[in-house]
Amino acid sequence: MENKGEADRKEAMKQEAGRRAFEYESTYHGCCQCTLLALQEVLGLENELVFKAASCLMGMFPVESRTCGALTAGAMILGMKYGRGDVKEGIPSLTKGMLQTEKLVRRFKHEFGTTLCAELTGGMTDGVMDEKAIRYMAKHPEVMEKVSIPVIKKCAPVVRRVAELVIEIVNEEE
Repeated sequence: MENKGEADRKEAMKQEAGRRAFEYESTYHGCCQCTLLALQEVLGLENELVFKAASCLMGMFPVESRTCGALTAGAMILGMKYGRGDVKEGIPSLTKGMLQTEKLVRRFKHEFGTTLCAELTGGMTDGVMDEKAIRYMAKHPEVMEKVSIPVIKKCAPVVRRVAELVIEIVNEEE
């Protein structure tokens, strides 16, 4: 049975991860990286290369508005925590991380009804980001900042909740 101090610590950890994820998404944008960074910091899993790799995994890009980027980050963190450490370990060593990721996806779908970025944002991220749009973003970040405000208002709470769900799953395992 868990004592009150331990339960309070776990709840504080969950709240902190959610707060950071929401703040990062609201301020800097990029749902995958913002979720990942908050969880890396709270769980002590900082890794610059993993963080950098997440920079191109926002749900709306490059996979045509498919899987939510925050959910992708949650799966990445669970893989960092429970995933296979060596390819030679074989398939059985994949299952712990896969089970935790399945739990995250199931809870996410139960809460939000979908895992798809475009559906979560009410269609706001339904367009495919192409080279022309990306080059325009690079040259005119102020325009893109203004355009993305409604998306961020939809995404920041999702980013917060994914961070909280991941911490709940990690806390259940410990």
